[in-house]
Amino acid sequence: MKRIGVMVAVLTTAVLVGSPALAAHKRQTVSCKQIKDAIAAGKSEEDVQKDLKVSAARVKSCTAPAPAKHGKKSAKKT
Repeated sequence: MKRIGVMVAVLTTAVLVGSPALAAHKRQTVSCKQIKDAIAAGKSEEDVQKDLKVSAARVKSCTAPAPAKHGKKSAKKT
């Protein structure tokens, strides 16, 4: 019976101690709109990376132009 009580106390302590640490590492997602707005406001890509804590790849993917679509479908030949 003592073992169960000790295990409950250990688990409770682990949960209480671990929760703030896990919450501190929770990552907020930054939308492409936020990145584009920051760049439109005159910030450089490097400043956006530092301020919003995003990678260079994320900034590049949000600011790269959308790939061009190919022309209309060709009509069937009969």
